[in-house]
Amino acid sequence: MKRILFTVCMLLGCVLFTMAQEDSYKIEGKLGNTVNGKLLLVANTDKGMLDIGEATVTNGEFEFTGRMPEVTLVYLMPMKKNALLAALMLENAHYTITMGTNELVVEGGGEAQKIWREFNDLDKSLAQKRLQIQAQVQMNPSQEAGLQREFKKIVDKADAEELALLKKYNNSFVAAYVVASKMAQILDDAKLKERYEALGEEARATIYGKQVADELVKLEKVTVGAVAPNFSAPLADGGVLSLHETKAKVKVVDFWASWCLPCRQENVNLIKIYKRYRPKGLEIISVSIDDNKQAWLSAIGQDGCDWKNVSDLKGGQSEIAADYCVKGIPCTFILDGENRIVAKNLRGKDLEKKIDEMLKKKK
Repeated sequence: MKRILFTVCMLLGCVLFTMAQEDSYKIEGKLGNTVNGKLLLVANTDKGMLDIGEATVTNGEFEFTGRMPEVTLVYLMPMKKNALLAALMLENAHYTITMGTNELVVEGGGEAQKIWREFNDLDKSLAQKRLQIQAQVQMNPSQEAGLQREFKKIVDKADAEELALLKKYNNSFVAAYVVASKMAQILDDAKLKERYEALGEEARATIYGKQVADELVKLEKVTVGAVAPNFSAPLADGGVLSLHETKAKVKVVDFWASWCLPCRQENVNLIKIYKRYRPKGLEIISVSIDDNKQAWLSAIGQDGCDWKNVSDLKGGQSEIAADYCVKGIPCTFILDGENRIVAKNLRGKDLEKKIDEMLKKKK
Protein backbone atom coordinates (compact mmCIF):
# COMPACT_ATOMS: atom_id res chain seq x y z
CA MET A 1 0.00 0.00 0.00
CA LYS A 2 2.85 2.35 0.93
CA ARG A 3 4.56 1.52 -2.36
CA ILE A 4 1.38 2.39 -4.29
CA LEU A 5 1.02 5.69 -2.44
CA PHE A 6 4.68 6.46 -3.05
CA THR A 7 4.27 5.76 -6.78
CA VAL A 8 1.14 7.94 -6.98
CA CYS A 9 2.92 10.77 -5.17
CA MET A 10 5.88 10.50 -7.53
CA LEU A 11 3.62 10.59 -10.59
CA LEU A 12 1.68 13.52 -9.21
CA GLY A 13 4.93 15.32 -8.46
CA CYS A 14 6.14 14.78 -12.02
CA VAL A 15 2.85 16.11 -13.42
CA LEU A 16 2.99 19.20 -11.21
CA PHE A 17 6.64 19.78 -12.12
CA THR A 18 5.82 19.50 -15.83
CA MET A 19 2.90 21.89 -15.44
CA ALA A 20 5.14 24.35 -13.60
CA GLN A 21 7.73 24.09 -16.38
CA GLU A 22 5.11 24.78 -19.06
CA ASP A 23 3.76 27.72 -17.06
CA SER A 24 7.06 29.64 -17.11
CA TYR A 25 9.93 30.41 -19.41
CA LYS A 26 13.65 29.88 -18.98
CA ILE A 27 16.33 31.43 -21.18
CA GLU A 28 19.82 30.05 -20.72
CA GLY A 29 22.76 31.83 -22.29
CA LYS A 30 26.09 30.17 -22.97
CA LEU A 31 28.26 32.71 -24.74
CA GLY A 32 31.81 32.00 -23.64
CA ASN A 33 33.73 35.24 -23.22
CA THR A 34 32.02 37.12 -26.05
CA VAL A 35 29.56 39.11 -23.88
CA ASN A 36 30.10 40.57 -20.41
CA GLY A 37 28.18 42.74 -17.96
CA LYS A 38 24.46 42.99 -17.43
CA LEU A 39 21.80 42.14 -20.00
CA LEU A 40 18.20 43.22 -20.34
CA LEU A 41 15.18 41.38 -21.72
CA VAL A 42 12.98 43.99 -23.39
CA ALA A 43 9.43 43.21 -24.54
CA ASN A 44 7.70 44.93 -27.45
CA THR A 45 4.13 45.45 -26.19
CA ASP A 46 1.09 47.56 -27.02
CA LYS A 47 2.26 49.86 -24.21
CA GLY A 48 5.66 50.29 -25.82
CA MET A 49 9.04 48.77 -25.00
CA LEU A 50 9.10 47.35 -21.46
CA ASP A 51 12.02 45.88 -19.50
CA ILE A 52 10.88 42.50 -18.19
CA GLY A 53 14.14 41.00 -16.96
CA GLU A 54 17.74 41.68 -15.98
CA ALA A 55 20.63 39.21 -15.78
CA THR A 56 24.37 39.34 -15.14
CA VAL A 57 26.72 37.41 -17.42
CA THR A 58 29.04 35.26 -15.30
CA ASN A 59 31.75 33.24 -17.07
CA GLY A 60 29.83 33.72 -20.30
CA GLU A 61 26.58 32.37 -18.86
CA PHE A 62 23.30 34.03 -17.88
CA GLU A 63 19.71 33.08 -17.20
CA PHE A 64 16.28 34.69 -17.38
CA THR A 65 13.17 33.12 -15.89
CA GLY A 66 9.59 34.28 -15.61
CA ARG A 67 6.11 33.79 -16.97
CA MET A 68 4.44 35.16 -20.10
CA PRO A 69 0.64 35.41 -20.35
CA GLU A 70 0.91 35.33 -24.16
CA VAL A 71 3.47 35.13 -26.94
CA THR A 72 5.55 38.31 -27.00
CA LEU A 73 8.41 39.50 -29.17
CA VAL A 74 11.40 40.24 -26.91
CA TYR A 75 14.90 41.55 -27.46
CA LEU A 76 18.10 40.65 -25.64
CA MET A 77 20.11 43.86 -25.20
CA PRO A 78 23.06 45.19 -23.19
CA MET A 79 22.22 47.45 -20.25
CA LYS A 80 22.85 50.59 -22.34
CA LYS A 81 20.36 49.39 -24.97
CA ASN A 82 22.85 50.39 -27.66
CA ALA A 83 22.73 47.10 -29.54
CA LEU A 84 20.37 44.24 -30.36
CA LEU A 85 21.97 40.94 -29.42
CA ALA A 86 19.10 38.59 -30.20
CA ALA A 87 15.34 38.50 -30.68
CA LEU A 88 12.92 35.71 -29.86
CA MET A 89 9.25 34.90 -29.72
CA LEU A 90 8.90 34.44 -25.97
CA GLU A 91 6.34 32.10 -24.47
CA ASN A 92 6.47 29.71 -21.55
CA ALA A 93 9.16 27.36 -22.84
CA HIS A 94 12.90 26.66 -22.55
CA TYR A 95 15.33 28.59 -24.76
CA THR A 96 19.09 28.35 -25.18
CA ILE A 97 21.18 31.18 -26.62
CA THR A 98 24.68 30.38 -27.90
CA MET A 99 27.29 32.16 -29.99
CA GLY A 100 27.15 31.34 -33.69
CA THR A 101 29.56 32.34 -36.45
CA ASN A 102 28.32 35.91 -36.87
CA GLU A 103 25.38 36.18 -34.50
CA LEU A 104 23.74 34.77 -31.40
CA VAL A 105 21.74 31.63 -32.11
CA VAL A 106 18.41 31.02 -30.37
CA GLU A 107 17.49 27.35 -29.98
CA GLY A 108 14.50 25.66 -28.39
CA GLY A 109 11.42 27.66 -27.50
CA GLY A 110 7.79 26.93 -28.20
CA GLU A 111 5.59 26.75 -31.27
CA ALA A 112 5.91 30.48 -32.02
CA GLN A 113 9.69 30.30 -32.12
CA LYS A 114 9.51 27.28 -34.40
CA ILE A 115 7.21 29.12 -36.82
CA TRP A 116 9.38 32.24 -36.75
CA ARG A 117 12.41 30.11 -37.59
CA GLU A 118 10.69 29.02 -40.82
CA PHE A 119 10.14 32.64 -41.86
CA ASN A 120 13.69 33.58 -40.86
CA ASP A 121 15.18 30.71 -42.87
CA LEU A 122 13.32 31.98 -45.92
CA ASP A 123 14.62 35.53 -45.38
CA LYS A 124 18.20 34.34 -44.86
CA SER A 125 18.07 32.26 -48.04
CA LEU A 126 16.88 35.27 -50.03
CA ALA A 127 19.56 37.53 -48.50
CA GLN A 128 22.23 34.99 -49.40
CA LYS A 129 21.03 34.80 -53.00
CA ARG A 130 20.99 38.60 -53.19
CA LEU A 131 24.65 38.70 -52.17
CA GLN A 132 25.47 36.05 -54.77
CA ILE A 133 23.76 38.05 -57.52
CA GLN A 134 25.55 41.24 -56.43
CA ALA A 135 28.89 39.42 -56.56
CA GLN A 136 28.11 38.14 -60.06
CA VAL A 137 27.17 41.65 -61.21
CA GLN A 138 30.50 43.00 -59.93
CA MET A 139 32.38 40.28 -61.81
CA ASN A 140 30.30 40.64 -65.00
CA PRO A 141 28.78 44.16 -65.20
CA SER A 142 27.63 43.52 -68.78
CA GLN A 143 25.29 40.78 -67.51
CA GLU A 144 23.59 43.00 -64.92
CA ALA A 145 20.23 43.20 -66.72
CA GLY A 146 19.97 39.42 -67.06
CA LEU A 147 21.08 38.83 -63.48
CA GLN A 148 18.51 41.33 -62.21
CA ARG A 149 15.78 39.49 -64.12
CA GLU A 150 17.00 36.24 -62.58
CA PHE A 151 16.92 37.77 -59.11
CA LYS A 152 13.39 39.08 -59.66
CA LYS A 153 12.27 35.50 -60.29
CA ILE A 154 13.98 34.45 -57.05
CA VAL A 155 12.21 37.26 -55.16
CA ASP A 156 8.84 36.34 -56.68
CA LYS A 157 9.36 32.71 -55.63
CA ALA A 158 10.33 33.78 -52.08
CA ASP A 159 7.24 36.02 -51.90
CA ALA A 160 5.03 33.12 -52.93
CA GLU A 161 6.64 30.85 -50.33
CA GLU A 162 6.20 33.49 -47.63
CA LEU A 163 2.53 33.94 -48.54
CA ALA A 164 2.09 30.16 -48.32
CA LEU A 165 3.59 30.21 -44.80
CA LEU A 166 1.29 33.08 -43.81
CA LYS A 167 -1.70 31.04 -44.92
CA LYS A 168 -0.38 27.94 -43.16
CA TYR A 169 0.06 29.79 -39.86
CA ASN A 170 -2.65 32.36 -40.50
CA ASN A 171 -3.81 32.65 -36.88
CA SER A 172 -0.38 32.85 -35.28
CA PHE A 173 1.11 35.87 -33.56
CA VAL A 174 4.22 35.32 -35.69
CA ALA A 175 2.32 35.65 -38.98
CA ALA A 176 0.92 39.03 -37.90
CA TYR A 177 4.40 40.17 -36.84
CA VAL A 178 5.97 39.11 -40.16
CA VAL A 179 3.46 41.16 -42.15
CA ALA A 180 3.81 44.21 -39.87
CA SER A 181 7.61 44.06 -39.81
CA LYS A 182 7.76 44.24 -43.60
CA MET A 183 5.29 47.08 -44.13
CA ALA A 184 8.15 49.50 -44.78
CA GLN A 185 9.51 47.19 -47.49
CA ILE A 186 6.19 46.54 -49.21
CA LEU A 187 5.64 49.43 -51.62
CA ASP A 188 2.76 47.66 -53.36
CA ASP A 189 -0.57 48.35 -51.62
CA ALA A 190 -2.16 45.28 -53.17
CA LYS A 191 0.62 43.04 -51.87
CA LEU A 192 0.20 44.29 -48.30
CA LYS A 193 -3.57 43.86 -48.51
CA GLU A 194 -3.14 40.32 -49.83
CA ARG A 195 -0.95 39.45 -46.86
CA TYR A 196 -3.33 41.00 -44.36
CA GLU A 197 -6.25 39.08 -45.87
CA ALA A 198 -4.25 35.87 -45.41
CA LEU A 199 -4.30 36.43 -41.62
CA GLY A 200 -6.98 34.86 -39.45
CA GLU A 201 -9.07 36.74 -36.90
CA GLU A 202 -6.76 35.88 -33.99
CA ALA A 203 -3.70 37.21 -35.82
CA ARG A 204 -5.55 40.37 -36.86
CA ALA A 205 -6.46 41.00 -33.20
CA THR A 206 -2.78 41.11 -32.13
CA ILE A 207 -0.80 44.34 -31.75
CA TYR A 208 0.82 43.70 -35.13
CA GLY A 209 -2.41 42.78 -36.89
CA LYS A 210 -3.87 46.10 -35.73
CA GLN A 211 -0.81 47.97 -37.01
CA VAL A 212 -1.28 46.48 -40.48
CA ALA A 213 -5.01 47.30 -40.44
CA ASP A 214 -4.21 50.93 -39.53
CA GLU A 215 -1.65 51.13 -42.32
CA LEU A 216 -4.16 49.83 -44.87
CA VAL A 217 -6.64 52.53 -43.82
CA LYS A 218 -3.95 55.17 -44.49
CA LEU A 219 -3.01 53.56 -47.81
CA GLU A 220 -6.62 53.69 -48.98
CA LYS A 221 -6.30 57.49 -48.98
CA VAL A 222 -3.42 57.37 -51.47
CA THR A 223 -4.40 54.41 -53.59
CA VAL A 224 -4.82 54.75 -57.35
CA GLY A 225 -8.25 56.28 -57.96
CA ALA A 226 -8.38 58.24 -54.70
CA VAL A 227 -8.25 62.02 -54.49
CA ALA A 228 -4.76 62.91 -53.30
CA PRO A 229 -4.62 64.41 -49.80
CA ASN A 230 -4.32 68.18 -49.95
CA PHE A 231 -1.40 69.90 -48.30
CA SER A 232 0.01 73.38 -47.93
CA ALA A 233 3.76 73.88 -47.57
CA PRO A 234 6.39 76.63 -47.85
CA LEU A 235 7.88 77.14 -51.31
CA ALA A 236 11.63 77.32 -51.75
CA ASP A 237 11.37 80.79 -53.31
CA GLY A 238 8.89 82.12 -50.76
CA GLY A 239 5.16 81.90 -50.27
CA VAL A 240 3.02 78.82 -49.66
CA LEU A 241 1.76 76.23 -52.14
CA SER A 242 -1.57 74.42 -51.86
CA LEU A 243 -1.66 71.20 -53.87
CA HIS A 244 -5.35 71.35 -54.75
CA GLU A 245 -5.19 75.03 -55.68
CA THR A 246 -2.30 74.42 -58.08
CA LYS A 247 -3.82 74.31 -61.56
CA ALA A 248 -2.51 71.84 -64.13
CA LYS A 249 -3.77 69.13 -66.46
CA VAL A 250 -1.28 66.67 -64.95
CA LYS A 251 0.61 66.98 -61.66
CA VAL A 252 3.57 64.96 -60.48
CA VAL A 253 4.10 65.00 -56.72
CA ASP A 254 7.71 63.94 -56.25
CA PHE A 255 9.10 63.07 -52.79
CA TRP A 256 12.87 63.43 -52.59
CA ALA A 257 15.76 64.79 -50.48
CA SER A 258 19.08 66.51 -51.12
CA TRP A 259 21.02 63.60 -49.59
CA CYS A 260 19.28 60.94 -51.71
CA LEU A 261 21.54 60.04 -54.67
CA PRO A 262 18.84 58.16 -56.68
CA CYS A 263 16.58 61.22 -56.21
CA ARG A 264 19.25 63.56 -57.54
CA GLN A 265 19.83 61.26 -60.50
CA GLU A 266 16.09 61.18 -61.21
CA ASN A 267 16.05 65.00 -61.26
CA VAL A 268 17.91 64.77 -64.59
CA ASN A 269 14.93 62.90 -66.06
CA LEU A 270 12.43 65.28 -64.47
CA ILE A 271 14.16 68.28 -66.05
CA LYS A 272 13.78 66.76 -69.54
CA ILE A 273 10.15 65.81 -68.89
CA TYR A 274 9.30 69.25 -67.45
CA LYS A 275 10.81 71.13 -70.38
CA ARG A 276 8.88 69.02 -72.85
CA TYR A 277 5.49 68.88 -71.16
CA ARG A 278 5.25 72.06 -69.05
CA PRO A 279 3.85 74.03 -72.03
CA LYS A 280 1.22 71.31 -72.54
CA GLY A 281 -0.12 71.42 -68.97
CA LEU A 282 2.29 69.54 -66.69
CA GLU A 283 3.26 70.74 -63.23
CA ILE A 284 5.79 69.12 -60.92
CA ILE A 285 5.62 69.64 -57.16
CA SER A 286 8.75 68.32 -55.47
CA VAL A 287 8.31 67.67 -51.74
CA SER A 288 11.63 67.48 -49.94
CA ILE A 289 11.98 65.54 -46.70
CA ASP A 290 15.11 67.47 -45.80
CA ASP A 291 15.53 69.08 -42.40
CA ASN A 292 18.38 71.36 -43.50
CA LYS A 293 17.11 74.34 -45.47
CA GLN A 294 20.47 75.30 -46.94
CA ALA A 295 21.15 71.74 -48.18
CA TRP A 296 17.68 71.66 -49.74
CA LEU A 297 18.05 75.02 -51.51
CA SER A 298 21.57 74.17 -52.70
CA ALA A 299 20.37 70.88 -54.24
CA ILE A 300 17.57 72.69 -56.08
CA GLY A 301 20.06 75.14 -57.53
CA GLN A 302 22.70 72.54 -58.39
CA ASP A 303 20.21 70.24 -60.14
CA GLY A 304 18.28 73.03 -61.87
CA CYS A 305 14.87 71.96 -60.54
CA ASP A 306 12.94 74.80 -62.18
CA TRP A 307 9.51 73.81 -60.89
CA LYS A 308 7.58 74.10 -57.63
CA ASN A 309 9.66 72.95 -54.66
CA VAL A 310 8.18 72.72 -51.16
CA SER A 311 9.24 71.34 -47.79
CA ASP A 312 8.09 71.46 -44.19
CA LEU A 313 11.77 70.84 -43.27
CA LYS A 314 10.82 68.16 -40.76
CA GLY A 315 12.98 65.45 -42.30
CA GLY A 316 11.78 61.95 -41.42
CA GLN A 317 8.96 63.49 -39.38
CA SER A 318 7.43 65.17 -42.43
CA GLU A 319 3.66 65.22 -42.03
CA ILE A 320 3.17 65.41 -45.79
CA ALA A 321 5.26 62.26 -46.35
CA ALA A 322 3.35 60.52 -43.55
CA ASP A 323 -0.01 61.41 -45.13
CA TYR A 324 1.20 59.91 -48.41
CA CYS A 325 2.60 56.77 -46.69
CA VAL A 326 6.02 57.38 -48.22
CA LYS A 327 8.26 54.43 -47.31
CA GLY A 328 11.22 55.24 -49.52
CA ILE A 329 12.44 57.91 -51.93
CA PRO A 330 12.29 58.83 -54.73
CA CYS A 331 8.54 58.33 -54.64
CA THR A 332 6.10 59.80 -57.15
CA PHE A 333 2.34 60.27 -57.40
CA ILE A 334 0.83 61.19 -60.76
CA LEU A 335 -2.42 63.19 -60.51
CA ASP A 336 -4.97 64.33 -63.04
CA GLY A 337 -6.48 67.82 -63.18
CA GLU A 338 -8.99 66.90 -60.46
CA ASN A 339 -6.20 65.77 -58.09
CA ARG A 340 -7.11 62.13 -58.50
CA ILE A 341 -4.20 59.67 -58.26
CA VAL A 342 -3.72 57.96 -61.62
CA ALA A 343 -0.41 56.16 -61.02
CA LYS A 344 2.38 55.87 -58.47
CA ASN A 345 6.15 55.36 -58.40
CA LEU A 346 6.79 55.84 -62.09
CA ARG A 347 10.18 57.17 -63.15
CA GLY A 348 12.19 57.84 -66.29
CA LYS A 349 10.59 56.62 -69.52
CA ASP A 350 7.62 55.07 -67.71
CA LEU A 351 6.77 58.43 -66.14
CA GLU A 352 7.15 60.27 -69.44
CA LYS A 353 4.95 57.73 -71.23
CA LYS A 354 2.19 58.13 -68.63
CA ILE A 355 2.29 61.93 -68.76
CA ASP A 356 2.17 61.89 -72.57
CA GLU A 357 -0.78 59.50 -72.49
CA MET A 358 -2.72 61.65 -69.97
CA LEU A 359 -2.11 64.93 -71.81
CA LYS A 360 -3.25 63.45 -75.13
CA LYS A 361 -6.54 62.46 -73.52
CA LYS A 362 -7.00 66.06 -72.34
CA LYS A 363 -6.99 67.44 -75.89
